[in-house]
Amino acid sequence: MTHRTAEVAVFAGLRGPARTFSYLIPSGLDLEPGHLVRVGLGQRAVAGVVISLDGAVVARELRPVDALVHPLPLLRPHQLALAGWIAERYRCGLADAVRAMLPPALASRAPNTKLGTARGERTEAIFAIAPAGKEAMSGGVRLGARQLVTLRALAAGAFTARDLADAGGSTVAARALARRGLAVEGKRAVRRIPAEFALAEEDLSRDAIATPAQASALAAIIAALGTGRGFLLHGVTASGKTEVYLRAAAETLARGEGVIVLVPEIILTAQVVARFIARFGDRVALLHSALSAGERFDEWRRVLDGVADVVIGSRSALFAPLERVGLVVADEEQEPSYKQESDPRYHAVDAALALGRISGCAVVLGSATPRVTTYHAARAGALTMLPLPERVGELALPPTTVVDLRLELQSGNRSTLSQALRAALQHTVASGEQAILYLNRRGFATVVLCRDCGFVAKCPACDIPYAYHLDGSLVCHRCGRRAPRAPDRCPACGSPRIRQLGVGTQRVEEEVRAAVPRAKVIRLDRDAVRAKGSHAAAYERMRSGDAQVIVGTQMLAKGFDLPRVTLVGVVNADTVLNLPDFTAAERTFQLLTQVLGRSGRGAAGGRGILQTYLPEHYAIRAAAAHDYLTFAEAELEGRRRFGYPPFGRLVLLSTQAKKLETVEHRSAELFEWLREAAAGDAEVLGPAPAFAAKRAGSYRAQIVLRGARPEDVLDRVSLSDEWTVDVDPVTLLG
Repeated sequence: MTHRTAEVAVFAGLRGPARTFSYLIPSGLDLEPGHLVRVGLGQRAVAGVVISLDGAVVARELRPVDALVHPLPLLRPHQLALAGWIAERYRCGLADAVRAMLPPALASRAPNTKLGTARGERTEAIFAIAPAGKEAMSGGVRLGARQLVTLRALAAGAFTARDLADAGGSTVAARALARRGLAVEGKRAVRRIPAEFALAEEDLSRDAIATPAQASALAAIIAALGTGRGFLLHGVTASGKTEVYLRAAAETLARGEGVIVLVPEIILTAQVVARFIARFGDRVALLHSALSAGERFDEWRRVLDGVADVVIGSRSALFAPLERVGLVVADEEQEPSYKQESDPRYHAVDAALALGRISGCAVVLGSATPRVTTYHAARAGALTMLPLPERVGELALPPTTVVDLRLELQSGNRSTLSQALRAALQHTVASGEQAILYLNRRGFATVVLCRDCGFVAKCPACDIPYAYHLDGSLVCHRCGRRAPRAPDRCPACGSPRIRQLGVGTQRVEEEVRAAVPRAKVIRLDRDAVRAKGSHAAAYERMRSGDAQVIVGTQMLAKGFDLPRVTLVGVVNADTVLNLPDFTAAERTFQLLTQVLGRSGRGAAGGRGILQTYLPEHYAIRAAAAHDYLTFAEAELEGRRRFGYPPFGRLVLLSTQAKKLETVEHRSAELFEWLREAAAGDAEVLGPAPAFAAKRAGSYRAQIVLRGARPEDVLDRVSLSDEWTVDVDPVTLLG
């Protein structure tokens, strides 16, 4: 006897290679690749997705598929192919890659055969008048006053609870009528609408004339629809990249294909979301991790059902179940948040390019400061370069003054604000204009130190200095641990000379309030936006003119399109530059260019002031001049010299344990195995403590493989579950 079998990727938390399990297909069960099924694994019932179907085979001792969770395939063929690419490229389980393509709560419902979420689908009661009810309105049936009003409302077309209440009726009366056979009660699903849909604004640019550069870029993208080609839309800040996305999306939709727009973080790119909603309305679906489980499921279901064909979201929006994908846009492609930090550790931009090759959709990567790896790929012809060299409306890029903080110290100024920045800030506020001050450090001070014995208040779980916050608490910015009060005396020697040193956004905020006491100042960092909607509220206060100065971290570097901002001050440009990472100069240039680009977006123009202890560094000089090409050439030369991407690839291997000796022994053992297996294909760097050498009580170490194909080395060794594998990491500061 022969039976057909199905290869199923099961969601059972199993680590290991990209494997599947074989199950018999029961007679009468019509399965297709992409179906979500319930299967048995050991003593458990688990969910899984059918990856492929085998032909007739000799029956073996295989367990049958228990049931379908939903009669329709939930994953499209191009999604399954992309999952296979992710599993192979990033050395993760195929089930991990497949599971990432479903709403988080869906796969956990294996015991049920109804498609839903952990919270269930939201419904509301609806009513309609019955034929007997129409007869009753003529006076032949005795009705209470509220029932009569309700019956008349139903006859007039009311059917929801709100409709009835507006007409003076009620659901209680409607249900009473239904019990008497005078009305009919039913239910309908109610969509949980994400808050971002309230951001829709007037679409002022729909009919604007495109600049020659925009028109040229748009023509190239439209011509490439259906070819799988990739583009780098390299435009300076405020050059109109979003309008190119919108018009390319409209053309794609006109051809009957769907659009995916990736943004690094929804909260920081609210304006992009608002413009797409204004242009395409209910055709837009939002998919990102900040949505509730119900909201996310409802949006995903709208895409699956074909109701929405424009998907906007963070990296996982790439996995939306569009039937046909015609265009993928990755805005701000340089952002490290496109890299997933847990399995599957994919990079959404690279996965988007792979989806283009698989499905034939055009892929547009947009940035004013693209990764040098992306720029190198465009220069080499792997991507097509589409330049937008000028701002829309012929607005000039803001001239930037570089202030040497070493000279400020020599002149006796120990404030966080240089004399030039303080004067410019006072002039900006006096003129009724707005300013942005940027510092990529939260808190008030970065360390609490005893000046007599050198004691430093540290997080016991991470062994790094606590940051001092303005409310007197100590906070670990690595694990979040808090101590309610900073010590008044040194715990080690008892000295009262214990001080808060270093500068954070809270301290800058205080100094700004002292410099411009009449200005309304707000702060925007992770501590200030814990409440949902805080970022949007801060933006609205600046947009409306209620606030004049905003102090914040890199959250300010994108999404703030404010024409009245005429001054951007960078309090310290060196916080990222001095980190021991191969991307430190690149991230510095990107952040500085992005934040300086917030200035001068209105008719009044603007300027920037950049404070640094390293004014001669090529990243600082290029950012002040808004000169990407000079920066890229210098950065690529350094990468070439040391074999870093794009001239070599990296694999980061990490491990952790509660005992330092365990980590040291484990990493030394693997290092020896890797060195023997490398065979000239890759350098083996390490082992070494991770940059966060201790986190939440665990010691951490890492080994780096660097070479042309470092992942091939992994095929020659057996890695235990104690190691995590990150292929093509965006940073080595894990």
